[in-house]
Amino acid sequence: MPKYQNIGIVHNGGLAAAGELARAIADQHSVGRAWWLSTQSELPGQSSKLAESDLIITIGGDGTILRGAHSAASRDIPVLGINMGRVGFMSEVENEDALDQVEWYLDGNARLEKRFMIKAIISTSKGVTDPIMALNDVTVARGATLRVIEVTTVVDGVHLATYRGDGVVVSTATGSTGYSLALGGPVMDPTSRDFLVKPIASHMSQFGGAILQSSSKVQLVVDAYEDVALNVDGFLDRTLSSGEKVTITQDGDYVSFLRRKPPADFWGYLSTRLEIRKGSGDTR
Repeated sequence: MPKYQNIGIVHNGGLAAAGELARAIADQHSVGRAWWLSTQSELPGQSSKLAESDLIITIGGDGTILRGAHSAASRDIPVLGINMGRVGFMSEVENEDALDQVEWYLDGNARLEKRFMIKAIISTSKGVTDPIMALNDVTVARGATLRVIEVTTVVDGVHLATYRGDGVVVSTATGSTGYSLALGGPVMDPTSRDFLVKPIASHMSQFGGAILQSSSKVQLVVDAYEDVALNVDGFLDRTLSSGEKVTITQDGDYVSFLRRKPPADFWGYLSTRLEIRKGSGDTR
């Protein structure tokens, strides 16, 4: 693996310690490397800097990683996540170890792990939207109203279920440790291209969800009295009206993460993280 020389650090702007760590890393490893720093909210304005980068480091929780990963994926830039949160399923390095460990990654020693994304396209009365990519999940759910909604779920042209409840989550393997897991869904091998469908608080349905092969196409059709919310990866939002359709596929798009340990270590890491997760939230 080549050494990384043009590096951006995306940090959680709401955490002073994340910004301090970003500056410390850049200062400590300044010789022979070019650095730029950005908060996650400023990242959309960094296109020119992203175009010249060969590595993105994120400092924060999984929410910060997701924002960095969205910008990195389309440019084929690998991501190294430094965890400032309590859980950090996607992160690689803990914040207290970062200054000692990051050079090993910068020197090109890590393996690349592909995490596959899903793509959502919305069909409205005016046509179809541009594709929206998700590394974690695409959620169709009721908004502020207390009314239940119906989401007709079709897989490869065949009706799977009509869920009546709070909504439906379509999750990647990476996202299986997020919202889907909180709903009682299974955890998938993180490098799998398969994805899953999981209802949210469904009523009068015995079908609790399904894991789908990567070639599948899922269509979610909304039936609701009020507009409902489409959320992608916890930070991209759009309103859906009754009758609008969301088509979700997995077309091979991915994010590359830098990893030190072998793939099988994910399961031991997961067990540790789930213990930490009990009774605590994540800093996003």
